[in-house]
Amino acid sequence: MSLLTCMLLGACDSGSQSESSSPAEQKDVSYKVTVKDALGEVITSGVIVHFVKDGQTVAMQPVNDKGEAVKTLKSDNYSVEIKFTDENAAYYVDGDLALTADRFEAEATVSKKITSEASELIVTENAYDAYSVEEGCTYIKLTKANRNYFLFVPKTAGLYEFAIKGNEKAVIGYYGAPHFVQETSSVEVTDSKFQISVSASMIGSGEGGTSTYVIGIDLTEGDKDDCVLTIKRIGDPIKTIEDEPWTVYKATVELKEYDLPVGATLGEFDLTASTDTYSLVFNEEDGFYHLDNANGPLVLVRLAEDCDYIACFQTMLDRSGVTRYFFDENGDFVKKENYSECLSEYIQCVDLNEGVYPLTEDLKYIIQQRGEYVGWWNPESQSYIFKDMDGNKLTDINNDIAWLLMCCYIENGGN
Repeated sequence: MSLLTCMLLGACDSGSQSESSSPAEQKDVSYKVTVKDALGEVITSGVIVHFVKDGQTVAMQPVNDKGEAVKTLKSDNYSVEIKFTDENAAYYVDGDLALTADRFEAEATVSKKITSEASELIVTENAYDAYSVEEGCTYIKLTKANRNYFLFVPKTAGLYEFAIKGNEKAVIGYYGAPHFVQETSSVEVTDSKFQISVSASMIGSGEGGTSTYVIGIDLTEGDKDDCVLTIKRIGDPIKTIEDEPWTVYKATVELKEYDLPVGATLGEFDLTASTDTYSLVFNEEDGFYHLDNANGPLVLVRLAEDCDYIACFQTMLDRSGVTRYFFDENGDFVKKENYSECLSEYIQCVDLNEGVYPLTEDLKYIIQQRGEYVGWWNPESQSYIFKDMDGNKLTDINNDIAWLLMCCYIENGGN
């Protein structure tokens, strides 16, 4: 395997030390070179240290499990070359690597260079180059013209620390995700570093990968135009609501396939009507809601066909899922419910032509819980769904009966 070389030659001391020791003065000396990254972690593999005299390698030694290359040589002046066995990577080496008859130890700091092609990142309609970085230390050349963007894809859940080394004028921040890059950093930066907790739910499986984090570095002053970006997993992720287990809502009744009576016509609820216009009565015998009395017109839910106001539940399930988070009066988390499995069971039993199923306690509960949580009928919510063709909010909707948005009723029973 060919070797990639990243070399830093140490200058010899002035005076008598600039010349080689005379043969009579030379003795055997144990020279040691320690190789670390910018985080101070020793590098224990993939590195071979070359000891060079007059442009020629006189000895070489791979680093050991302590990140050290130790070699016994005649006391003299040597320069050091750090070589790497990874053919597909490039490295930046820093440190005073001069060894002399009086200086027997040296330390090299190694960082990876970016070798990947830039991805296009759109920020408020402007395109920027964004480079992928990995956990560890990455040497970066910075530009002052624009913010420098980098994409990090964590492979495991954890608490990650992002920091800048070697340039006190560079400012780091966290700017969201590629599909929504924020204008300003969303984290507190202290001493040129910040932390992000990556929960297990953010780690994907398969070829889809995992969540991508956008890191930005600004450089507005100073003569130094480079730095080292360090990314280190420093602990387990901070537990959040997303890590709490789901309570899966189960159907409380035995479901059967439903067929709308032949010739039946469906009536729509007027959501601008007064609260007492419609009286829904639950029939204990059939387990469904009816209008006006237990044997009145059957109330139905559009489960597989979109209604006038919102997509049906089947469409919602295809897009993401139907859930709710619950909090107490103090704002503390209580539980989170997932209704997707229950709705899927109902959808398998709907009338094939109209995509409806009679309103049960389950469906009433799910509509009300999901709508209240998301804000479907809250005019102050961004998810308010009662709007005209121009996007203006409808002001005459009666919030007391707005939950009937996905419901209809058998206006004419047919045959």
